[in-house]
Amino acid sequence: MKKSLLLSAVLLSLSMPTIAQEAGPDMRIDTPVAKEIRASLKARFAQIKPLLENGILGMTQEGKLAVRDPASTPLAERQNIARLIAGDANDKAALYREIARANGHPEWEQQIADTIRERMSRRIPAGWWVQDADGKWSQRQESAAP
Repeated sequence: MKKSLLLSAVLLSLSMPTIAQEAGPDMRIDTPVAKEIRASLKARFAQIKPLLENGILGMTQEGKLAVRDPASTPLAERQNIARLIAGDANDKAALYREIARANGHPEWEQQIADTIRERMSRRIPAGWWVQDADGKWSQRQESAAP
């Protein structure tokens, strides 16, 4: 009888999610790699922010940067803007991978990316351009909650 109770207790404990799993991934991972990626994102954002404020760039429905109207972008600036967009996308992907790795769950990478993008979409300031699900651009009318 005692063996069956003990076995039942062990099986029950193995089938229950851990507290860490219930809480979800820690998005504030502060590993050296994550710090380096965040520093890179922050440095690049100093160049990206004016492009967002001037409406040259906008945020797609996937939470990525995009040139809103390539024809209106001066040819001389296109290569630099493309480099900024690619660097931002690469750093964000690397950060999502690092957060998943540091949580011990590399399989969470997509979930982490989706969660962060969703949180960021709520923080887009008024006046920045956003793309809807149909691909149409509009200016955000009010700032989202922090």
